[in-house]
Amino acid sequence: MLTEQAIEDFKSFIDRTIAYAKVTINGTESKLVIHRRERLEDGRVAIYLQITPGNSSAATIQKVRLYNTDNQLWAEKNESIKLSGAQEGALYRFVFGFEEMEV
Repeated sequence: MLTEQAIEDFKSFIDRTIAYAKVTINGTESKLVIHRRERLEDGRVAIYLQITPGNSSAATIQKVRLYNTDNQLWAEKNESIKLSGAQEGALYRFVFGFEEMEV
């Protein structure tokens, strides 16, 4: 069984490994910096992105991807988040949980 230290090491690994994100909005992909990293009270690791389309017209967030320090795709999620022209953007969150199981 993993020790608490081992689980903590996996959480730290995620913090160090995820380097940046790419988001596809209206068919155009853009690179984003990680807005914030957080350890949630329940032990999960959260990675936040501030997604701002940069124009005053409506936009749809279609895909969000996380990349590691070697520029390799690490996680991705297809979306259909519609933003109106009045909105400034969206705060998007990836959450990683850890569960040890005996099989």
